[in-house]
Parts: sequence; C-alpha cells; structure tokens
Amino acid sequence: MKSSLIDAYLAQRDALKRFLTARLRSESTAEDILQDMYLKLERAEISAPVENMSAFLYRTANNLAFDHRKANVRRKLRDEAWSEGTVTMAGIEAVHDVPDAEESLDARRTLEKVMTAVEDLPPQCKEVFKACKLKGMTYKDAATHFGVSTGTIEKHVSKALKHLVQVYREDGG
Repeated sequence: MKSSLIDAYLAQRDALKRFLTARLRSESTAEDILQDMYLKLERAEISAPVENMSAFLYRTANNLAFDHRKANVRRKLRDEAWSEGTVTMAGIEAVHDVPDAEESLDARRTLEKVMTAVEDLPPQCKEVFKACKLKGMTYKDAATHFGVSTGTIEKHVSKALKHLVQVYREDGG
C-alpha cells in the first residue's frame, strides 16, 4: 500500500509542484513542502486502502500548504509583537530599544576592565566580592560560607568596590 502511494507521489510530483507553486507563489517553498510531504508519506501508517491516490496526494499537499501559511501568519504576528516591544516610534522613524554596535562594544570593554580589576584583588577579597556581587549571595550567607563574620565580608566588599572605583577613575571613566 505504502509503496503504491509513494509511486503515485513520484509520478505526480511535477504536477504537485505546479499546484503548490501556484498556491504559494514560490517554487522554493513548493519544493520544501514536497520534500516534507514525501517524508510524511514514507513515515505514514496507512491502514485503510486509498481509493483515489491522486485526490489523496492533492489533499495532503493542500493541507501542508495551508499549515505553511498558518505558520507564516503566526511567525509574522510574533515578529511584529517583538518589534513593537523593542521599537519606539519617534515621529515616523523607528528607534530600536537596543544599543548600537558601538555602545555594545564600549560596554564589553568596560566589563573586561572590571573583570581584570576584580582578578587583581587579593584572593579572599576577590572570592567574597564574586560571591556577593556576582553570584548574589547575602553577606550573612557569605559569612557562613567563608567562616568569617559579616563585618569581615562587608570590609572585603568595600575594599573591592573602592579598588574598582579607583581603576575606573584611572581609565578616565
């Protein structure tokens, strides 16, 4: 049964491609759908006999084209929703709410300087700073984790922040 359906598909492939190209106005999309259709036919578990194979193939192609159109509509709506969330209109011009490449590069350079400055800290101070400021650990939890008082944690974080401010000022920030 399946082999006769595949044989019918192969025999009508060119006609199916013309049908899909006319429906979708895109030969490449029609080709993609035909490939998808072939895979679906290969994997299909068809238990009942197909009386009119040609009608079955065209119906399958039409359904896949319909699914493709629905997916495109969903994609377009999703993209428009995303665009509305990231774009502000300034008159008739769209202004994206994301930084431009230069701002991103500057931010990355600043982050690299900060991370280099953190690495220059004494080992205990560096570990405490990373735990509290980068991993979000509370001073109390950090004190327990490192086996020191909360005041010691506060001193380490304060020392680290002073060092970062000094490095930032030296670099002209």
